[in-house]
Amino acid sequence: MMTLSTVTCLLLLLAPPAQTAPARAEPSTAAPATAPAAAPAEPLEVRHVPAAQVLVGNNLVLRAEVAPSWRLGALVAHYRSAGETAFREQAFELSADGTYAAVIALSPEQRVPVEYYVTARDTDGVETVRFASADAPYPVLIEVPRYTLEREALLEVYGQRRSRVSASGEYVDYGFQTLNGTRYKDSYYRLEADYLYRLFTQVGGMRIDSIRIGVGHLRAHTPPFELRAPEGGSLPQLRPGLDYGFSEVDVGFSPYFGLGVRLSLGGNATGFSAGIGGKVRLGRPNGARVELEGDYTGGLGGSATIRLAWDTVRRFPMSAAAQVTNVPSGPSGVRLLYRVDYLFSDAFALGTQIGYQARASQGGGPTLGLVASYGW
Repeated sequence: MMTLSTVTCLLLLLAPPAQTAPARAEPSTAAPATAPAAAPAEPLEVRHVPAAQVLVGNNLVLRAEVAPSWRLGALVAHYRSAGETAFREQAFELSADGTYAAVIALSPEQRVPVEYYVTARDTDGVETVRFASADAPYPVLIEVPRYTLEREALLEVYGQRRSRVSASGEYVDYGFQTLNGTRYKDSYYRLEADYLYRLFTQVGGMRIDSIRIGVGHLRAHTPPFELRAPEGGSLPQLRPGLDYGFSEVDVGFSPYFGLGVRLSLGGNATGFSAGIGGKVRLGRPNGARVELEGDYTGGLGGSATIRLAWDTVRRFPMSAAAQVTNVPSGPSGVRLLYRVDYLFSDAFALGTQIGYQARASQGGGPTLGLVASYGW
C-alpha cells in the first residue's frame, strides 16, 4: 500500500501541468489610444528692401529673401505707373545667389514713379501681402540726370528731329581791281551740301552735340596780286578753285559754351589741299549766341569771323557777322554779312544772306547767298 502511494506521487510530480482555457474577454469600455499631434508648418518669411529710385532707361530690379524656400508657392510684384489704376504682375524668380528677383521693364521715356506691392503664396495655397499694399503701393522715383534733361530739351526744340540735310550757295564780289593798268574782276562763288546728325550724347564729361559731313565746290576770278607783269606786258587773271569734302564735330561743355572742329580735304588743278577750322560758341546752340570762328585752307587762304545770332522774332532766326579773310588767294579784306531764315515748319527752312565786302582798299562788292535745309 505504501509502495503504490509512492509511485503515484512520483507520477503526479513528473506529469506536465494541465492547460487552462483562456478567460473570456469582456467588452472594453476604455477610450481608444490617439495618434500624436502633427507639428505646425514652419511659417513663410519674406524679407524685401525696397529701391528708392532707378536711373532712367534702366529696368527696375526687385530682390527678396525667402525662408524656408520650400514653403514658397509664388512671389509676385504687382506694379503700375503713377496715375494708372490697374496693376500688372511680375513673378519673382530664383537667382544664382539664392535670393529671388523680379525684373520690371521700364521704357526710356518713363518719367513718372513706379508703384508696387508684393504678395506671397505658400505651399498651403494661402496668399498674403508681404510689402506695401494695393491701397498704398510703394513709389520708386525715376532718376533723370541733368545732361539727359538738357538733351531732351534740345531735341524738343528741334521737334525730335535728329537728322538734317542742307544746301547753300553764295556769290561774293570784291569789285574790280586795277593792277599795272589792267582791270581785273575779283569774285568767287561757293556751293556746299551737307548732312548733320544731332547726337546730344554725353562722353567723358562733355556733350557731343552734332556731327556734320559735306562737300563743296569753289571757283574764283582773282587778280594776280602777288605777281609782277614784265615791262610792257600783262598778267593773266588767276582762276583758283577747290573741290573738297569736310567733316565737323560740335561739342557742348555746358548749355552756354561749346566748341567745334572742322577738317577738310580737297583738290584742284595744282594738287591736293587740306584745311582746318575751329569755332567757339557762347550762348545756347539753338538761340541767342555769339560765335567766334577761324579756318585756313591751303591754296585758298583763311578767315576769322565773329557772328551774333538771335531768335527773338518767331520763325525768323537771324544772324550778323563781321569777317576778315583773304579767300581766295588774295590780300585780306573785310566782309559784313546779314542772314535771315524763315521756318516754314519745324522741318523745312529757307534762308538768304546778303552783305558787302572789300579788300586792297579799292572799292568792293555785294554778297548774295541762299540756304535751304530739311530735317527729320
